[in-house]
Order: sequence, then C-alpha cells, then structure tokens
Amino acid sequence: MPRPHTCFVQAQRIPWSHGVHGGNRHDVDSKLLSVDDADASSTQIVRYPAGWRRTSPEHLGTHEEFLVLDGWLEIGGRRYDKHTYGFLPKGYPRERAQAPQGAVLLTMYYGAAAYVPGAAAEPYDAKLLVEYVNPLTMEWDPGLVDPQLSKGVAIKPLRTDPYTGETSFLY
Repeated sequence: MPRPHTCFVQAQRIPWSHGVHGGNRHDVDSKLLSVDDADASSTQIVRYPAGWRRTSPEHLGTHEEFLVLDGWLEIGGRRYDKHTYGFLPKGYPRERAQAPQGAVLLTMYYGAAAYVPGAAAEPYDAKLLVEYVNPLTMEWDPGLVDPQLSKGVAIKPLRTDPYTGETSFLY
C-alpha cells in the first residue's frame, strides 16, 4: 500500500534508530518519518556523526533528495551547509563524502536506500540532477500558491521533475 499523505510529524517523539531504513548506512542514525510499503521509498531524518566519512567511491541504487537541517556534509567535493538542498539521481557517483562536525539531513529516498560500492553500471540521468540549491538566496514566491487555499503563503521551489512535473518546495 502506498504511504498516506502526511502534513506534520512530531519527529522529536520518534526515537533514533541505527542505520537508515532498508538496512544500510550502519554508521549513521535515523528517524523514519514515512515509508511506502510498495517500493520502500521513505522519508527520514538522517544524523551523520562528527568524523563520518567515506573515502571509497560508491553510488546509490535510487534517487536521494535532501535538505540539510544542521551541520554540513560534503559529497564529491560539494559542500552542503545548513539549509542547502540537493537531488542526486540513482547512480550519481560519490567519489568521497564526509561530515567532519556531523550533520542532520531531512532525506527522501525514492526506493530502498541501498548504497553500492564503486561506480554505477549505467550513467545517472543528468536531467534529474539538482546538485545544489541554497534557498537562503531565493525570494519567497506567493504567485505559485493558490490564494484561495492559503492567503499570504509563499513557497521556494527547489526542483521540478522533468518527467512528471512534481515539484519539491519549501512552504
């Protein structure tokens, strides 16, 4: 059964678990916010401890979308500071990664979160890649929200899927 739509989660009431849902990344902690039983897609808060690092190439067998909530994380030489966003498609190469002081990310996996050593057999879909967005440099856009639904509300669009038109945004 697909996961139901959830607007609010009291994440502070969810205990930390070892690893990420799907039995991977045993060197981090996570809080599972939602999961789709049909395809193992999930939304999680992932906590990387201070000193966490990966020095060998790897890739993820599904898409990963994230917003840094605290600290900073570096993936392949790209630094993601607090409040920055990325969407890394399935197979995106990760030559190295680190969180020297630790980091906490809101992470959406579009399938089972399986990190695989080495390069992917097939190239990633470059149309899906949104390597880096800093929402702090963006203006809030009230024109993208139906005023009958929520007067005075605005969003910051982070990504629009080129195939489905689905949009990820800050509200």
